[in-house]
Amino acid sequence: MKDRKSAVLAAIDDSWRQFRNSLNRLVSEDMAKPGVLEKQSVADIVGHITTWEWELVTSLDSGKIEPVGDVDRFNAEAAQTKSENEPRRTVEEMEQVHRSLRDQLAKAPSAYFEPFDPFREMIDSCTVLHYQEHGAQIRIWAAKNSLASTNN
Repeated sequence: MKDRKSAVLAAIDDSWRQFRNSLNRLVSEDMAKPGVLEKQSVADIVGHITTWEWELVTSLDSGKIEPVGDVDRFNAEAAQTKSENEPRRTVEEMEQVHRSLRDQLAKAPSAYFEPFDPFREMIDSCTVLHYQEHGAQIRIWAAKNSLASTNN
């Protein structure tokens, strides 16, 4: 039987693969098109996921969770910061941050993965739940709007 940390890490890896696969089906022109989630593009959503993964990396590294305050403002400021990035750069940053996150999670104490631990809540919301939510939005949008799907 797997310990809880191993089980959580396996769930993160599985959800990450599904999220990543939702991007693999897109052509580069799709990444910058708005409308996936209101005015947000796939690249915007990737940047959003990366921002929250980085928050988790930072918290795991320091051993404490710093509140972000107004989440909507935090998200808007992060989006603005990344708005000039080319989609390719956004995906490269996502991959780099995800590797850092995976390294931090592997080193994290097992207690962080127990139910009701504040870190567990942050881990779930910044990884599995986030990947599932936004991966589904991207897949639904791509089925109707992707150049890759219209060229098949």
